[in-house]
Amino acid sequence: MLDALARHMPEGVSWNQPEGGMFIWVQLPHGLDSMAILEEAVKRNVAYVPGAPFYASNPQRNTLRLAFVTVPPERIEQGVAILGTLFREAIAAAPQVRAA
Repeated sequence: MLDALARHMPEGVSWNQPEGGMFIWVQLPHGLDSMAILEEAVKRNVAYVPGAPFYASNPQRNTLRLAFVTVPPERIEQGVAILGTLFREAIAAAPQVRAA
């Protein structure tokens, strides 16, 4: 998934480099809301978990997490490519967006 993110994510999107676990934490540029983008992602047959509910206070709405343990590599590649396109479209449509 890390390789797919490097290939497909637009500029301004960042992610952690986990040494274990089941998820990669992704940060979109400020001004994007991962919850608002999720509906379109699901329409494209891709899903993620919005990050805002994981914050006790001051939720970061531009965050999300991606699961990588139960998905085959070819599906990860396809899903990340779709998300890259979706995030690129969201960035283009939101002039107030700034790098994370």
